[in-house]
Amino acid sequence: MAKEPLFFKDTGDMGDVFTAAKQIVEQTRLSREERARVSAITEERLKTLTGKFVEYDTLNAENTDYKRRIHELRVNLLKGELTGDDAKKALDAIAGERDTLQKKYGDLVGLLDTQMKNIDTEVDSLEKRELTLAAERDQYHSALHMEVKWIAEGELKEIASLKELLKKNRQSLVEEKSLIFIKKDELSESFSLVDDVIGKRSKRYVAVDDARAHELNFIARFDTKMHAYPVKCFSPLEGITYTVTEWKNHYHYDSGTGAGAGMKGATGTPNLPLNAGSVYAIEEKDLEYLGTSRKKVVVEAFSYCNTGDYADLGFDTRMVTMSALMTVLGPVIRRAEEGDYFHALGIASPTGWDDPAIAWVKGGDAGSSYMSRNVAVCLIDSASGEVYYNQNDLRLISYIDYFRPEFDLERVEKMKKIIRDEFANAEYLEFEKIFEKTKEDRFIIEKAFYSLERENVGRVKFAEGVGLVFLR
Repeated sequence: MAKEPLFFKDTGDMGDVFTAAKQIVEQTRLSREERARVSAITEERLKTLTGKFVEYDTLNAENTDYKRRIHELRVNLLKGELTGDDAKKALDAIAGERDTLQKKYGDLVGLLDTQMKNIDTEVDSLEKRELTLAAERDQYHSALHMEVKWIAEGELKEIASLKELLKKNRQSLVEEKSLIFIKKDELSESFSLVDDVIGKRSKRYVAVDDARAHELNFIARFDTKMHAYPVKCFSPLEGITYTVTEWKNHYHYDSGTGAGAGMKGATGTPNLPLNAGSVYAIEEKDLEYLGTSRKKVVVEAFSYCNTGDYADLGFDTRMVTMSALMTVLGPVIRRAEEGDYFHALGIASPTGWDDPAIAWVKGGDAGSSYMSRNVAVCLIDSASGEVYYNQNDLRLISYIDYFRPEFDLERVEKMKKIIRDEFANAEYLEFEKIFEKTKEDRFIIEKAFYSLERENVGRVKFAEGVGLVFLR
């Protein structure tokens, strides 16, 4: 502890500051003792938690083995090497194992919750100490004793530093807890992977070649749109729109399996989907020409497939589930929050998305809808062309067209066909009714109207009280 300053009795208008100075020094001493206690007890608790997590790797290995056996059951069932009754018996035999794994993961969640509550308590105690010391400092105005205030200022900075460390520790625990919840959700869904096959509830069959074609098509079209300069990228965090005339930060990635790695599945097909992605980033230096480059906006397209089924079966029938979506989205959100940049993400799947994932992204119930300060996401069904997103999330609106599987010209041509079919049985078509029926962007419908007018299919006219109409 630094030497305490000498004190003087100020007999001017400022009054007697001796008592105030003593209080500041005393509060500083108490604060240092509190910091030492918090640091020591937090370190000890984290050591204890780490000790209890020793078996975490073993638990994860058991979970991986369990998922492998579920996958094998499903594959054998789809290949006709196992009957539905035999599959049900196999599921009954491992039900206890599934429940045990869920309980063990639940116990770990309990440990993490306890540690997070402890951290919250310690942060509260530090904040109370911080408020007390700051109040003493703010009441002390004697210019003769600035060194006393410096002692208080130094201690307040130490408190702030320790609070930040505790909050980072807590965030790490939150992230670990999220990963465990994903594992628990996967365990809950595991039987449905087999039950859906037994009950023949699969809604779609996608062959491996088609999956790879959808993946290549989605990424290629995204890349083409991102090179249609100038590209506009809005940063809601900064409230500005960047205009890009050349990408300096762009890369592709994939899972490292499939055709790119020269691997073959059980079907002998080397053309497995790669879970490929394409990333474009806008970065700026701290200073105009110097300093560290920091991300401002990231735009990413990612194609997600159940690669295991494509490798073992040559096809897949499973829609992407909520737990699988969270596995993909979790790391993206963490990186964006750590770097404090905006990330627009479009995730495509050739087998589509299950209802809970769609509802969550679209933002049905306020309590269960998706919202992140740093990340906006849309889901794309790359087979049907459907795009799912929260239409109230204005941050994402300007990015949606980059992720659509179709180009604007293709959308216009599709809309022209719809209008032709409707027009065959009508004297006129109202713009607003076409919009309500198709939910297509207004500018696409308008382009289709005028394109058909140029082709002498009909006439475009504005009718009072009705709006734009297409008539003979």
